[in-house]
Amino acid sequence: MDAKDELREILKRTSLFRGQFVLASGKTSEYYFDCKLTTLSEPRGLKLAAQLLYERIARCPARIDAVGGLVMGSAPLVVGISLEALAHGTVLPGFMVRKDPKPHGRAQLIEGVVKPGANVAIVDDVVTSGGSVLKAIRAAEQEGARVVKVLMLVDREEGAAETLRDYDHETIFSFKDLLDR
Repeated sequence: MDAKDELREILKRTSLFRGQFVLASGKTSEYYFDCKLTTLSEPRGLKLAAQLLYERIARCPARIDAVGGLVMGSAPLVVGISLEALAHGTVLPGFMVRKDPKPHGRAQLIEGVVKPGANVAIVDDVVTSGGSVLKAIRAAEQEGARVVKVLMLVDREEGAAETLRDYDHETIFSFKDLLDR
């Protein structure tokens, strides 16, 4: 079994729920992907997700200087990808975009360093409309970074591709990949 097939099985076993759910987008759904159960509770799941996402970053024609995403879903992925890069001899710093600026201290919206002119990749665990990913993109761009790659672990295929049409974006799994097999 290759890495993608193994990760698919872990996601199906640990992160796919059926019922009635309200999504972050406000839409309702009969299924829900809680990928944090794969990336936080299943070390092998995080390793495989980081490996598959890093492979796409490494193939990107533009040099990637940092990887980040919106808190909370992308946090384990960002750390995993940074460690995967290090295992391949590459230093790839991570950053996290808060939903709102921190109300104390330095009042940061972004934790970690995003340098002006840096090429960055934005990652997320699950996307529906792409709104959360777009928020992370906008925050990185406000810091002067260029978003050259957007990577999603699972795309629910409910508008994210259209929302992200102006960016080079890839998905590891569509929701159909996890429901049909």
